[in-house]
Amino acid sequence: MHLGFSLTPFGHHPAAWRDAGTLEHLGFDALLSQAVKAEEAGFDFVLLSDRLGTRPIDDLSPVATPFEPTTLVAALATRARRIGFLAAAATSQHEPYNLARRFASLDQISGGRTGWVAFPVSGEFERGQEYLGLVSALWDSWEDDAFIYDKAEGRFFEPAKMHVLNHRGEHFAVRGPLNINRSPQGRPIIAQLLSGDNKALAAQSAEVVLLQDRTPESANETAAGFVRLLEKAGRRRQDVRILANVVPVVAETPEAAQAASDALRFGEADRMSQPLSASRLVGTPAEVADSLRRWLGLGQIDGFTILPPTVAMGDLFLTEVVSELRRLGLIKANAGKTLRDRLGLARPAHPAAALEQSQ
Repeated sequence: MHLGFSLTPFGHHPAAWRDAGTLEHLGFDALLSQAVKAEEAGFDFVLLSDRLGTRPIDDLSPVATPFEPTTLVAALATRARRIGFLAAAATSQHEPYNLARRFASLDQISGGRTGWVAFPVSGEFERGQEYLGLVSALWDSWEDDAFIYDKAEGRFFEPAKMHVLNHRGEHFAVRGPLNINRSPQGRPIIAQLLSGDNKALAAQSAEVVLLQDRTPESANETAAGFVRLLEKAGRRRQDVRILANVVPVVAETPEAAQAASDALRFGEADRMSQPLSASRLVGTPAEVADSLRRWLGLGQIDGFTILPPTVAMGDLFLTEVVSELRRLGLIKANAGKTLRDRLGLARPAHPAAALEQSQ
């Protein structure tokens, strides 16, 4: 079972800040503390959804982190040294070269533990396709062994292993190359939130997809449909991880958990303000762990992204529910250093190397 932890200052319930929130929750140390706890619990990554890359117009959501996501990842990655990070950025707000450079830099800083949650413009499939292809191509500007540092001959890099992009498309013109070495994990991981009009694009490029279904059956059906799109796009199921968003409401007894859930009930206005939606699981630690086990048993889901409604509930999940998941044998020790290692995703060969191998 793969697990991600969605990071917020107070929790994913919009009123969480009114119960136990303090100014310290907005600070870097408090966010770092949550990331470290998730790392110690054996989670694969921390998700920084922010407001999914959209600008707040009439509100400042208490669910969003007070920092720009990629800047926060750069800081967190120097302190939490094993867990991975997925950060959201919208294609409508960044030039492809700048975004590619930013995530390539993060992957160098973190030692290969970062990924980009891409938010393409809704309804503009071809623009999104061109954008994601451009970013991936920029990440392939240099082959793995391009920089030879030959001091005797004065050769810093091997020119034949540098790939200038010279892209001129319908929406973008980018020359390249990117001025950063190839990523420690080949390329940063591309993730997408799976929604109605971006499934085909996700099937072409995403390596992690996040589902927002409200029931296990619905999530399993969505995942099965996505697998069919993957096959249609010529990709393999083992090259993608499919994770369902889950809001856990946990307490020591079923009655206490239900009472907590009633107290955290969302209104429609609350739902509209949420950057992410998810299925709600209510129960004791053992009941919630068993629910996750049954989700996995349906066959199409690889794991979950946990959206704690409050920080305290998140702590309870990281300790009590994770203990139950270990008892059930659903969490194993993570091997390897990169985010790809943690998720069991293969390191992509550089296109030039792959071409040589095929000849």
